Amino acid sequence: MNDKPRDIAEEDDDGEGLTGHHAKLVTPEVSPEKEIARLEHERLVELEQKLSAMLAAQTERDLRVAQLTDELAQNSALLRQSEANAAEAKKRAGLELRELQTKLDELVLSRDHVLEQAHQSALQKATSRATDANERSQRELAEVRVELEAKKSELAVVHLRLKDAESCWAKIKAEADTSRAKTEANIVNTDDDEVIRRLTERMRAMEAEIASLRWNDKSFEMMECRNED
Repeated sequence: MNDKPRDIAEEDDDGEGLTGHHAKLVTPEVSPEKEIARLEHERLVELEQKLSAMLAAQTERDLRVAQLTDELAQNSALLRQSEANAAEAKKRAGLELRELQTKLDELVLSRDHVLEQAHQSALQKATSRATDANERSQRELAEVRVELEAKKSELAVVHLRLKDAESCWAKIKAEADTSRAKTEANIVNTDDDEVIRRLTERMRAMEAEIASLRWNDKSFEMMECRNED
């Protein structure tokens, strides 16, 4: 009886791998079959506990994997949505850029058109002003030429009057010289004195007229020079 428990304990230590205290608890009153059954039961319980722990760990891992899978799916969906939004935004930005480029081209064309119109308008105004100025200058020049021709005609008349006055003055002077010569020869009478006086007055009047005509002639010449300049 005492040897069998020790044999079972030794067998458990060598073959089944049971702990040493299990063998120590074996009493002579317990049959070997019951002891083996008890040990098997404890072993099964321990295995079940380990299996439960493994299943719990596996369940926790499965839950974590499922959670990570959901998160991955969500992130993938968000990434696809972000890529779709980015593609849409890029497409919209491209359309807006093309619209802006079109508007810019239109504005440039409109600006060039406005500048061309402004240039043409300014050129037309400048041409019109130049034409008006030229026409005014031509009219003024024509008026000056008409005035100059009138002055030339007046000058020609003055020259003729001056020539006539000088000729008349020469005659009067000759008559006055003759009268003086007669006076000096004591051949004159009262009538001769009156003739000399009248001749002298006429000479003075002719001299004044000649001086005036010469002044007018000089004035006409100065005016003609200014017009030519």
